Amino acid sequence: MSDRQAIYDHIDANLDAHVAAIQSIVRQPSVSLEKLGMRECAAVLVESMKAAGCTEAEVVDVGDDYPGVWAAMDFGKPTTLFIYGHYDVRPVGTEAWTHAPFSGEAIPFGGFPKVVFGRGAAAQKGPLQAWLNAMSSIIATTGELPVNIAYLIEGAELLGSANYGKLVERYRDRLAKASALYGPKTAQDASGAISMTLGYKGLIYIELTASTAATGLGPQGGSVHSATAVVADNPVWRLLHAMATMTDASGREIRIPELAAVMAPLKPIEPWERPVLDAMRASAAGKDANGVIPGLLPNFPVRQFKEEMSTEDLLERYMYGASFNISGLRSGYTGPGSKSFLLPDSATATCDIRVISEVPADEIIAMVRRHLDGQGFTDIAIKVLAAYDWYQSSIESNLLQATLKTLDDYGCPRTIWPVQGFGGPWAHYAKVFDIPSLQGGGPLHGARMATSDEFLVVEGDGKVAGLATTERFYVDLLYRFAALQGE
Repeated sequence: MSDRQAIYDHIDANLDAHVAAIQSIVRQPSVSLEKLGMRECAAVLVESMKAAGCTEAEVVDVGDDYPGVWAAMDFGKPTTLFIYGHYDVRPVGTEAWTHAPFSGEAIPFGGFPKVVFGRGAAAQKGPLQAWLNAMSSIIATTGELPVNIAYLIEGAELLGSANYGKLVERYRDRLAKASALYGPKTAQDASGAISMTLGYKGLIYIELTASTAATGLGPQGGSVHSATAVVADNPVWRLLHAMATMTDASGREIRIPELAAVMAPLKPIEPWERPVLDAMRASAAGKDANGVIPGLLPNFPVRQFKEEMSTEDLLERYMYGASFNISGLRSGYTGPGSKSFLLPDSATATCDIRVISEVPADEIIAMVRRHLDGQGFTDIAIKVLAAYDWYQSSIESNLLQATLKTLDDYGCPRTIWPVQGFGGPWAHYAKVFDIPSLQGGGPLHGARMATSDEFLVVEGDGKVAGLATTERFYVDLLYRFAALQGE
């Protein structure tokens, strides 16, 4: 019997235990937005990593409420694979759940014979544990892996990954030895097709705050009654006027000259990238953009876009164009019900800038700062929630080639995105370490990550893979990557 077949047999023989491991991590709440269960979940993940065969595993405290997790599977190999992931999950939400949201039940659901049900099952606890399951079967069968693996898992991805840089700095020397960065994800849709993304825009996520504390004008330390507005200043007006200097009245034209110059140029299309882009355009032709562009929802459709153009042109603009967005405005009372007639002491705008540029994210933030100062708004505070650069991995890299060839072996159709509108540390640190990066790209299906009844498929339906197939795929992907690396 070959080693590979013995590993497959180990996966099959231990599949119930592998499902139970996913259930265990899903049952531990870890809602970063609510600071719920974060340290407890990090501890559960450490124990799961130790059980999977990690030679090192520890909770990493960087002085906030969102600890990271470091682990390693080190067998003294020349090649190291860097695994990115996060264990924080979205809030349960207000939509009704048919089962308890942290039950982790293994049940028939959504037309599938068996799923693991619960918040985080699909994004991203389940995929990470499925990877660990596959690695544990290799180690249990052969005693080692064909490459070393370094894991750096965060607990604040849904908040913008503000502390990931501190986590990286803690282990920079180890991570600098990595040859590629990979993140297990649910990348298979209900038809069985696999999504692969080769590049991500830079993500700059900031808060702009006007406060009475900064100006000395208005109430200090809390809100007062709005009747006092006749004699007291309101910082909300200050913020609104500051924001109004940044764009024209439509919000479409950037009025920060330095930033406009960064956002205007479009990235040159690489020779290998052209056929990938053309394939994306062809797949979008004649379709409703609300069902094609990620992040748009057909049930909340955009009827008129910023420019009148075909769906394929809109898709290309989505992939390569830059944006400056206000994602939230808040001031005064924001709790349930209403608390009327307030004059608040602060106002905050949450903004995100997404751009493909060789200008570093930190310098783009400095442009916003210089603009505000030049317009007389030196009192407006900027809090950086995330500052990540763009990056694109060549389809010719060993990691991407290993993935494509393994998908061929499994007969999986795929959609390859040359660039996605999202961004984060998985792209930024791949750029820092000059290594290819891939998130997902394997046969694993989950759904409803942003609403109620989230689930991860563990028994497929013929089109969608079951957990055993997913874990076999991870095994084959690792060995093929090792082979291409010359291991």
